[in-house]
Amino acid sequence: MKVRDESRKILGIPDLKVAATCVRVPVLVSHSLTVHATFEKPITADQARAALAAEPTIVVLDDPSQGLWPTPNLVAGLDPTYVGRIRTSLDFPNSVELFVVGDNLRKGAALNTYEIAELVAREF
Repeated sequence: MKVRDESRKILGIPDLKVAATCVRVPVLVSHSLTVHATFEKPITADQARAALAAEPTIVVLDDPSQGLWPTPNLVAGLDPTYVGRIRTSLDFPNSVELFVVGDNLRKGAALNTYEIAELVAREF
């Protein structure tokens, strides 16, 4: 919200469309990204949370009021992908914003190959 509000103020564009998340660094391992996802139909943050939580390799950690959201240091050494800061986009219809973090040394390489192999093996 601060990036959105400050950008509008500094640039003098009160209706500037912005989607942003602030990330603190440095980190030893893990990749983080902000996702802006737009859908054909409206979606709420709660619907996105429920859909993500239903996935076996995703952990939803999303309670900013309690200071709970994924960080690179938190997920270091862990297999799941963590998602948090899930919110409905204020400026883009049918969109949600979310923050995704995963240990790139674990989930980004070998574990993905193993999980794909398990899925393929079930078909045979």
